[in-house]
Amino acid sequence: MWRLINRLRALLNARERRLSYALLGLMVLDGLTGALGVSSILPFMAVVGNPDLIHTNPWLRHLFTWLEFESSDTFLIGLGSAAFVIMVCSNAVALASSSAILWFSHNLGHSLSTQILSSYVRQPYTYYLEHNSSNLVMNCTDDVNRLIQGVIVPILQAIAKIITGMSILLLVMWVDPWLAVLFGTVLGVLYVVVFQAIRHRVTSLGRASKAANRERFRLATEILSGIKELKILGQDEAYQDRFAQHAALYANNQWMSAAMSQAPRYVIESIAFGSVILLVIYLLATHQDLKEALPLMALYAFTGYRLLPAFQQIFGSATTVRFNVSSLEAVEDKLKTLVKAPKVKVMPKRPASEDIGPLQQEITLKDMVFQYPNATAPLINNLNLSIQSNTTVAIVGSSGGGKTTVVDIILGLLEPQDGSLLVDGIPITSRNVTSWQKHLGYVPQYIYLADDTLAANIAFGVASRDLDLDRVEHAAHIANLHEFVAGELPNGYKTMVGERGVRLSGGQRQRIGIARAVYSDPDVLILDEATSALDSLTEDTVTDAIRGIFQEKTIIMIAHRLRTVRQADIIYLLENGSITDRGTYADLLDKNEVFRSMAHGRT
Repeated sequence: MWRLINRLRALLNARERRLSYALLGLMVLDGLTGALGVSSILPFMAVVGNPDLIHTNPWLRHLFTWLEFESSDTFLIGLGSAAFVIMVCSNAVALASSSAILWFSHNLGHSLSTQILSSYVRQPYTYYLEHNSSNLVMNCTDDVNRLIQGVIVPILQAIAKIITGMSILLLVMWVDPWLAVLFGTVLGVLYVVVFQAIRHRVTSLGRASKAANRERFRLATEILSGIKELKILGQDEAYQDRFAQHAALYANNQWMSAAMSQAPRYVIESIAFGSVILLVIYLLATHQDLKEALPLMALYAFTGYRLLPAFQQIFGSATTVRFNVSSLEAVEDKLKTLVKAPKVKVMPKRPASEDIGPLQQEITLKDMVFQYPNATAPLINNLNLSIQSNTTVAIVGSSGGGKTTVVDIILGLLEPQDGSLLVDGIPITSRNVTSWQKHLGYVPQYIYLADDTLAANIAFGVASRDLDLDRVEHAAHIANLHEFVAGELPNGYKTMVGERGVRLSGGQRQRIGIARAVYSDPDVLILDEATSALDSLTEDTVTDAIRGIFQEKTIIMIAHRLRTVRQADIIYLLENGSITDRGTYADLLDKNEVFRSMAHGRT
């Protein structure tokens, strides 16, 4: 257990460790007041059984005289009232301790999930290409929740109950040492034997449950994301069946673990009931007077009332922790591999002359080499490319030739293994890439839309209080979107677009993406198959509008339909990661057979 506690302590920052010490102090206070609450019943029951003790017991006699009670009855009422108040105070401290445990645990969950998500955001773009998004979501939500609910909270509750149980047993030991040792030993041995018998099974169930839940989450995400294709292919029921199998396995493991944690309670309660009967017989046999035995009987009964739930809580917590320990391993692994950078991404300070200002001259890719992780050969090999400012440049080529990779390098998302990305002669590095990205507008082929208003999706990432509706409408005009919004959407720019834009056509989503890119008035606009979902007439309208607005800025276009790049100032032909030719549309059509075949195939 101590090794597990040390592993949990390693997850805490300095502030959280200080809070954990304060929480431990509150737990100790809870244990002491719990023992005090149990002991408060002893004098009351003693006087109930033998009122003469008020005058024969020196402590009771002194208390009776000092508080100036007028009769034994009022004194008994006073003892009962005091026991009640002490019990209420004890329960109040227990409530405070329980609330503090939950507050501390869930705030720790907030801290851990935020750390993991922040570390994901700081990862290089290639990290997202190698990992399933549903698994990433699981790591910072479900795994952390299981760690908090299934490990942190149960361990803290177990510690609190251990302290309370030890305090009560010490009290009973003061009254009757042998009986206290017997009571604690029997309960402890029973629970330990049962726990040792089931702990490996519970751990196995926990790991299987985690795997089943991960598959359940992945399948649910895939079903809801691809419901249209699944329905058309007739595979929706097959996916539902696969989901149901994992859901059933997850549910089965959950109930088996819960049943194992609760089963000993009923057996031990039966044993405890028989033990109470034997205890009464024992007390009557040793004291031979019910009046003398009554206080001890009350003490032991009340002790059992407090100790049995405590031991059951400890056992249940231990079982729950064993079931969910895989979540601790998952969170530990993520924090070790991911949370190494500072929590807040801060750009290093540098002279203003090193900052990346608006593009003045050219963007240069020099001797560029890039290879994806686990790939056997570079995708981009010794590439050299120059893009003059205030020009429209197109990069064309066959699928898989590296066009999008080149764009991702220009965007600062991918860092090449060799070569340089230069902007007006300044190398783009991790020190200034954020400054460079502020000057870029990007329209991908597939537009991500949040389940928010149309305006919020155009001004993506901008807080609602800072959203400029005039700029939103201006961007929509450029993207040939405003007429649709004003004429067909009753709520205009306040219309909710639905998750991933499910209420919009492909062309409408594409135009929102274009409007989003031009909202911030970037110096460089990058269009990666950005008009592929538009019809030819709309594509020409949007392209002409973009050129009209950005005639004094730089446009970089990736295209398969070569009709969209006819007006480009220069076209680069990219094949197998290298530039094989360049020129205007007419030049390449005249001199390059590959380009000519592409043009004829696309026309």
